[in-house]
Amino acid sequence: MLFDNPLHEAFLVRRYKRFLADVYHPDWADHNCPENPLTVHCPNTGAMTGCAEPDMRVWLSDSNNPKRKYRYTWELAQTSTGEMICINTQRANQVVGEALQQTLLPGLGSLSELIAEQRYGYDNRRIDWQGITTAQQKIFIEVKSVTLAEGAQGYFPDTVSQRASEHLRSLITMCHEGHRAVVVYCVLHTGVQQVSAAEHCDPKYAMVAAEAAQQGVEFYALRCRITNEGIYPVGELLVQK
Repeated sequence: MLFDNPLHEAFLVRRYKRFLADVYHPDWADHNCPENPLTVHCPNTGAMTGCAEPDMRVWLSDSNNPKRKYRYTWELAQTSTGEMICINTQRANQVVGEALQQTLLPGLGSLSELIAEQRYGYDNRRIDWQGITTAQQKIFIEVKSVTLAEGAQGYFPDTVSQRASEHLRSLITMCHEGHRAVVVYCVLHTGVQQVSAAEHCDPKYAMVAAEAAQQGVEFYALRCRITNEGIYPVGELLVQK
């Protein structure tokens, strides 16, 4: 996945009110210090633990729409150890879509008729990807963005997420109806080498994830290479049950 236009580098002052962040850059005439920042859109509803530290190097995309209230969107951050993080959770679906097209998750095989954002199930919620397997079986794929890292260990979610647990319940129903149901953890932190459910952040999600695995829901993790030019799906990482 390539960014549409070159990103703009900046430094983080703070993230607040979930969807806002203040940034600055010494070379900007109007916003060249933390005391006079530029406010940008933050497309992430999570806790963003370890992803939003003051003075972090960050990158922004430009909507090129001067009439938009917050013209710029925060896309990337870099940790003090040089690891890259994509904080824009909306990018995960596109990256996973590319991985599915390239068959980078061998356990899923080659899929056809891939469609994004389809409604499904008893509660008529949207699934990130739906397709057909080589065995002519319907497959439903839920994508989750992973940015929480403790060393090389990645976790999802980074805060309590009732919605994520509900997604798992819907996938369990798909298994009971004879379809394949899958969670793909899109790892958007280059320091992560394996992923597990974050019991310390959301015990209920961890419990439901364990139940889902027993009921036939499949779990995969996708490793990505992240630069200020794009996000590139690379291959599979271990998911610890």
